[in-house]
Amino acid sequence: MLTIELEGRKIKVPEGLTVIEALWDTGHDVKRGIGCLSGLCGACTVAYLEAGAQRVKFGLGCQTVVAEGMNVIMLPYFPSRMARYDMESMTSPLQELADHYPELATCNDCKACNICPEWIDVAGFVKTSREGGYESTAEKVMGCHMCGLCASRCPKSIAPQYVGLYIQRSCARQRPIPPNLAKRLEQMAVLAEDSEFAQVAALNQAELEVYCRKILDS
Repeated sequence: MLTIELEGRKIKVPEGLTVIEALWDTGHDVKRGIGCLSGLCGACTVAYLEAGAQRVKFGLGCQTVVAEGMNVIMLPYFPSRMARYDMESMTSPLQELADHYPELATCNDCKACNICPEWIDVAGFVKTSREGGYESTAEKVMGCHMCGLCASRCPKSIAPQYVGLYIQRSCARQRPIPPNLAKRLEQMAVLAEDSEFAQVAALNQAELEVYCRKILDS
């Protein structure tokens, strides 16, 4: 058993648990701020101080394993502004970045946003965004979980996670569509397989099992 301070209360928990598991083990009915439990959604951001340390670290509650003497809290979702836009109607969405996120120009590169639990260089991609390095930015934010922790620290009210998402979408829209994807989209648009779907939907349980086995064996 380990002794930790969890949500302001000293408790004993079994060794090897994640923060989320420790909360559940001690009777905390945690539902808000819990997502995929796989380190993908970014909903369960935590702040923790290791025993004997002075610097607070950040992580995901479903991935951060508790340790003796750890002081840890769950962080609430931080509200930040997300621009509303219809990218399909834009001719050059990257050229309209400043229109949707004008606060980006106020960044003074203080690097307060560099507290990403996934170790993304947030200040770095904010800088490349301002300088027009959009493809570089899109690559840097591939691992973003949209937890918003970076936005909670920005003195200029910039939401880097939403800026990165806008740039990712813009870059993807301006790249040529792969031929296999274009073909599939055309098939979906004309409902080319509707008749087959209708036949499958009409099958009973036994017929559906036979159909699925046939597909797997082919």
